[in-house]
Amino acid sequence: MIVDNLKRHFAEPRNDDRLHFSQHLQHDRHAVLYHAYGYPSVVPSWGRLFPLVQGTGVHEIMHRAMAEIYPKYRPEFEIIAQDPDLKYRWGGTADAYVEIDGDLWLLDYKTISGVGLSFLDDEPKEDHVLQVSAYYHFGPYKPRTAVLYLPSSGNYKNQWEEPRFVEFEPVPIGMLLSRMKHVEASIAEWTLNQSLPDWPVGKWEWKTKGRSKTYHLTYKPHYTSIFCPWAGTHDDPCGCSLQETIIAGTYKDGDLNIDEKYAIIVDEIGVPDDAKA
Repeated sequence: MIVDNLKRHFAEPRNDDRLHFSQHLQHDRHAVLYHAYGYPSVVPSWGRLFPLVQGTGVHEIMHRAMAEIYPKYRPEFEIIAQDPDLKYRWGGTADAYVEIDGDLWLLDYKTISGVGLSFLDDEPKEDHVLQVSAYYHFGPYKPRTAVLYLPSSGNYKNQWEEPRFVEFEPVPIGMLLSRMKHVEASIAEWTLNQSLPDWPVGKWEWKTKGRSKTYHLTYKPHYTSIFCPWAGTHDDPCGCSLQETIIAGTYKDGDLNIDEKYAIIVDEIGVPDDAKA
């Protein structure tokens, strides 16, 4: 009973008749379904629920620590979009504003797997850039912006990397509004024709397993499919969580074996550089 009650509490959906910067800039299909039906009240498995619990706990700890370190620290700042060209209500909650050495910062905290952090470039993930850019443009200040990535596991070698603080320039307001209007157009299309947009496209890449020198051309669904709110429901209207990893072929010692229907993918991405060496 205790476990079920905890899971039910943690999984309580946030249905507030508002499009959210943190979720609906990245997944048009989810945005349309949320606007049409709201999020379902389901109790997922602990494995699907734990990343949410973990992320919430990390945020709470970060707020306490940062408030002790920096006197001018303002967490959980609600921001509402104000633009006459937007048809729907948009909003979100910025993780924190903080003054550090005379500079005002807008910070967003993200937990990330060690493997994910090892692949992170010098810029934050595109979804995170859009989210924080919305806080920047619709918020009351024009601070410096950054994402603080906090690893939640080791990498492939079970080695833990240090947290990574990534400063970046917000996208221009015109680009952000264009993205928001695209989401709104998808909602309008659903209202008129009951037509759902596609889910975000995943990624094709060459992968090896362990010490194997055989490369597998692998398709991995977009990470948002892992967190689909409708996954496991009796009548799943989204279906993005039903996608599976695809192994389209192999490459080893110059020998390429590919399923013909995926040959165009090889033409686009080529064969692994280190394999060619």
